[in-house]
Amino acid sequence: MPFQKKINSKKAIIFDFDDTLAKTKYGKSYGLKSVSAEIYDFLKKEGVDIGFNNLYQKIKKITRGMEQKRIYDRNLWWFSIIKEFSRVRPQRDFLDGLTKIYWSAVKKKSGLYGDALSVLAYLKDKKYLLGMITDTDGVKELKSERIKKMDLKKWFGSIVVAGEDIEQTKPDKAPFLLIAKKLNLDPQECVFVGNNLYVDVLGAKKAGMVAVLIKRDDCKARIKPDWVIHTLSGLKKILL
Repeated sequence: MPFQKKINSKKAIIFDFDDTLAKTKYGKSYGLKSVSAEIYDFLKKEGVDIGFNNLYQKIKKITRGMEQKRIYDRNLWWFSIIKEFSRVRPQRDFLDGLTKIYWSAVKKKSGLYGDALSVLAYLKDKKYLLGMITDTDGVKELKSERIKKMDLKKWFGSIVVAGEDIEQTKPDKAPFLLIAKKLNLDPQECVFVGNNLYVDVLGAKKAGMVAVLIKRDDCKARIKPDWVIHTLSGLKKILL
């Protein structure tokens, strides 16, 4: 990215949660494998066996599509997967059980990035207001529970769980406007930090916030962030 002046005259730094503050990519992969094993056994009992690895790859493809469509209800994920291979309609209890297995695995294998707390403390010391916007997990209050488990709530003046606190989810600008309102600020006074170009950066720019992409993985898109960092600590270099 070409030379830019540092970000100044901003009063709040607002964060995404998953894979921005919290390292959840591995946990979600682990959760998906755990669920895949259960679905494999279910289908095998119905006389369907395409091999676990083939099933797992198919499940990853289907779930990526669900994520791109912003479908958060994991029960719908599992139902759609089973429907691909069997005419048997799974019971709600079975789907609920898969969702519980998935999120238990995610919580077990997830944690904060190593520099998360030190960066939050640094920003607090610099008198920035802190906020968070994160999309629902598809189960009411589950995302709030995950945030609480990582002892993050005390750092933030406001947290918006999009899809629960407000109907719209990212990248709609509504959650971004809501958190600015909760912090008693104009969106133009806020910086948003997230790892997803299509969800975080696009939504922040729609709302008029400065959009900072934390680039954890290779990603290409026509959407251009205002700044790119590679670690949370990179914020210290771009903020006055």
